Amino acid sequence: MAKRRRVRSPHPGVKLKKRVRGSGLVTWRAHYIDPDTGREVAKTLDPKALSTREARTQWAKALSLDLARRRMDRLAGIRPVQVVTIDDGISKYLETAEALLKEKTLEGHNLAFAKLSEWATHEGVLATADLTPAKLASLKDYLVRSPRLNVRRGGSQGSRTPSAQRRSPVTINRELRSLKTLLNTWRKHGLLADLHRDDISDALAALTVPREEPVFHSSATLRRILAAAVRHDAECFAETRDEHAGLRPPGSTRRYAPITPFVAFLLLTGCRRGEALALPWQAVDLDAVDHQGRRVGEIRLDAAVTKTQRARTIGLEVSPALRKLLASMKLRFGNDGHVFGGGDAYTVDTVVKARRRLISAFGAPDFTWQSLRSTCATYLTNAPGIFGAATVFMSAKQLGHSVAVAERHYLGVHRGIPRDAHTLEAAMQIESPMSRILTRITDRTLRAKTA
Repeated sequence: MAKRRRVRSPHPGVKLKKRVRGSGLVTWRAHYIDPDTGREVAKTLDPKALSTREARTQWAKALSLDLARRRMDRLAGIRPVQVVTIDDGISKYLETAEALLKEKTLEGHNLAFAKLSEWATHEGVLATADLTPAKLASLKDYLVRSPRLNVRRGGSQGSRTPSAQRRSPVTINRELRSLKTLLNTWRKHGLLADLHRDDISDALAALTVPREEPVFHSSATLRRILAAAVRHDAECFAETRDEHAGLRPPGSTRRYAPITPFVAFLLLTGCRRGEALALPWQAVDLDAVDHQGRRVGEIRLDAAVTKTQRARTIGLEVSPALRKLLASMKLRFGNDGHVFGGGDAYTVDTVVKARRRLISAFGAPDFTWQSLRSTCATYLTNAPGIFGAATVFMSAKQLGHSVAVAERHYLGVHRGIPRDAHTLEAAMQIESPMSRILTRITDRTLRAKTA
């Protein structure tokens, strides 16, 4: 008996099986092993689209080739691409990011992700796997073209309207950084089909930003800012209910939370706004000694509150006036709670509104909390009498940035600081204003203790 010749399947790995139901209906099913799960899959073929033998064979051939490519990808370590919508991908990223990132960072991410969602809806990009280098280039163009949004006068709180002004490169670069972080996270989780790290970097390259010298304030400007802060803190209500009832002296209730200590602290430490707001009294050691054994005090910033995620120590030997100021505040508020606000800590909104009042109502020149930090860095880096030949290194250490940043941005920016100025308040020529501020706060502390 002749041996039956084996016919090679035109679609290896895919078996087509005929099924006849009790009603007489004939259907076809394809059986194959999924390369991703290793399990057998049975898929019913569409009887209308694949009604002929030739159509079913052609379909099975295409499936066989796709399975072969996927098996080779798995052997090479290439993971399968998941089909996830843009909005679902953003939500999954934020679930993890909310447990790791700071509130301010998340706020910036959310603004950038909203732009991504708007662009995806406009371009018809439904899933993460649909993103290509060309699509990312279109996304960057969309960010560059987006108009600046201005506050709508007379509108509801937070409402904004597009303007004819272009957004700054700094704003656009901030969004690009957030989007690159998101896309690289998607890439690591296998959500991007046609994008690699280099594709993301090339398509979303940062815009060129003009590098101006850092903003710092002159001695005269600093004295005006401190004077405005003192006037702000002295503002009281005309008469409150307790005062009207005779429980307190008339005109003794302060209208606003004190902001002078906050201004002086940022100016004389160079701390970032968020670092100062999060500072607890436990991090302030007024009895710490320097390398010569002198009690000078220090502030220890934990890595969790710094922008760079690196802890650092700020020695108060550069500003004896600030040490005295903190000592007076600590005597009044104790060792619990935050330095600014105690148990009811100052919020970002508290200091943002206070700065606006200082400028609009109390005669302060235009300034920002960041400009106070830049001013501190400028004087520390250029004052020869504070750190001597180690000004660049010690300034960078106190401010929490690299030596290269101190050299590139602050060195040589300000000249004429007296060599005999061995403290920041002396270099800034604000010793008299700081002395008056210290006297006011000390007197207020003594009145509170005796009341």
